[in-house]
Amino acid sequence: MSLEESLQQHEESIDGLLKFIAKYTSAVKGWKKACQIGHVGNLQKAAALADELCRNLPQQTCDAKATWAFDVRGYLESDEWIGELQEVASSRCGLRTIQDNDTLISSPVTVRSQPSRGSVSLGRVNWPAIRPRVVAEELKRLRDKTLAANSSEFLESLFGASAHLNDGTDSFAKFRDIYDLFCLTPGYKKDNPPAAFAQQIYALQRSDQRATRAGRRLEFEYPSGNVKERDIFTVIAEDGRPVRYYGIWFK
Repeated sequence: MSLEESLQQHEESIDGLLKFIAKYTSAVKGWKKACQIGHVGNLQKAAALADELCRNLPQQTCDAKATWAFDVRGYLESDEWIGELQEVASSRCGLRTIQDNDTLISSPVTVRSQPSRGSVSLGRVNWPAIRPRVVAEELKRLRDKTLAANSSEFLESLFGASAHLNDGTDSFAKFRDIYDLFCLTPGYKKDNPPAAFAQQIYALQRSDQRATRAGRRLEFEYPSGNVKERDIFTVIAEDGRPVRYYGIWFK
């Protein structure tokens, strides 16, 4: 059973407990009302019903509690969480994600499991609400919020890296050389594996960012001829086709 299914089943058992508690609450309120108006007959009936329900409440609580036996740590230590989150993100939110070893990439965020904490990390943020639909909705919110801003910042970073790699000129640079340059920053490669970098390129292409703040226009270079596979960054577009990137021009 998936985590989503297990949580749904447990939630339904809690709904049953809440209905039982509502009956108990109703009996207590009836008890109070009978006391207020002096209806002794109703007072005794309500008191007896409240007492009966109260005696059964511990068992109802234990029964509801017993419906949760999901192995969260084992789930997060396996690849099950990745597969389920990918399916939910696609079906509920229309998000295309990519698995890179033990990391799930939903540009611009990387998701990793933290089994010892019973949580996941979204980028550098610990995220304890691990229900797949909740995580997927947060990933969509982060994507929608940051896509335009990140594309602008990413474009400026590409422009600066290109100029650095070309000794002050800023015409053309391979994405592989830019990525390797970015990886000189401590922690960059851990937070941005090659698949995540490729997703950033793809997000930039899909955005309306076509020029730097200095007015230099960009053009993407796609692989052709005898190009090393290592120098190619590939993503899968929304329509399922692969998109391959090689380099970038600034004109």
